[in-house]
Amino acid sequence: MLLPLANILHHKLRSVLCAFGIGIAVCMLLALSGLARGTLYEVAERWEQVDADWIAYPQFLGEDVTGMAGPVIPDAIAGALRAADGGRLVQRVTPVFMRRMDFAGQPQTVVGVDTEALPTLLGGREIARGRPFDPDGRCAAWLEEQLLAPATDAAEPLVISERDLASRGGLEIVIDSRLAAAGGYELGQTVESADHTWTIVGIVPAGGMARVFLPRRTAQFLLGDGTITKSTALFVKLRPEASARQAVGRLRAAAGPGVGFLEVAQYRRELERRFGILFQYVDAVNAIALVIAFLFVMLTLYTMVLQRTREIAILKSSGASNGFILRQIIAESLLLTGVGAAVGIALGYLAAWGIQTAKPLYTVTITPRWIGIAVAAAAGGAVAAALYPAWRACRVDLLEALTLE
Repeated sequence: MLLPLANILHHKLRSVLCAFGIGIAVCMLLALSGLARGTLYEVAERWEQVDADWIAYPQFLGEDVTGMAGPVIPDAIAGALRAADGGRLVQRVTPVFMRRMDFAGQPQTVVGVDTEALPTLLGGREIARGRPFDPDGRCAAWLEEQLLAPATDAAEPLVISERDLASRGGLEIVIDSRLAAAGGYELGQTVESADHTWTIVGIVPAGGMARVFLPRRTAQFLLGDGTITKSTALFVKLRPEASARQAVGRLRAAAGPGVGFLEVAQYRRELERRFGILFQYVDAVNAIALVIAFLFVMLTLYTMVLQRTREIAILKSSGASNGFILRQIIAESLLLTGVGAAVGIALGYLAAWGIQTAKPLYTVTITPRWIGIAVAAAAGGAVAAALYPAWRACRVDLLEALTLE
């Protein structure tokens, strides 16, 4: 090991550049994979916090379950599910209304939910500061009275103003602590989004299903089609004694045609399926970066072999075998790669910190698994990159090399 180390130290600048090139490739692998998978898995983990077993959604969405938004499933189906199997099957049905809105300069999936059902979506978290929106349900009850009451021919056209909603607590929102930090939001602050003015009344620890929650009836009316009869999805919680697999058939029968069911635990799989092309793109970019880095290693080692033809010939004439020469060159490649991988891991964490500082709502997750993948890829590339230079060194002609002036 001393001879390869001496060679590396003898050519300091070349060795530093080679190791830095490997480090950049390893950094890219960790940072890009950590960003793509980290942000996606963070969303999946938040959905997995919902206290429910199944998601009921309209089947016309096909396989795009992760893109649900707007008024797409009748609220009446919630009642049918509650009554399934004589009421002995379902413990709770939680309708939610979802839309994309801009907060802190980034689009967010906001979730409209009834005030009393908010804990279902928070995964056991409680509001850390402030209070829930529309705490007494006054605005929800008023909207139901205005919009669900039977219409009469003599009735005047209904006009519901933003002022009416605000005065009853209908324009209140609860946000999570991560969004609050990213946007510099405080309790009582008003925020403009989707052409409406919202008041922040509560801040909950990060980790719930969404970063922004608001009254479901308000969301249906303002962000939907002006009615309050449809939601985006229904979260179904079964009774403890019910079997999830056996229950789904009875749930489908109760919901009727056109309603699909997805286990909450399978939402992660659907996200991975939908965004799998992104993973393939990131992995392809990383593979190209690694190939370029190890072409640089191969060029460095090949140049070293050409420059040290006479020294290699002397070693062979002194009894060094081809195996010995091969081991020295591979050891030199592995040493350069080891230093480069260490630099790359450090740069990966630095890049993750930089991305999350610049974009506080992005998640970059660098796991031991991906560090292992990066180190294994680097080691494999180091050996592959050393093979041709080592083969070239083993084929040095002793007579020709030793007679060179």
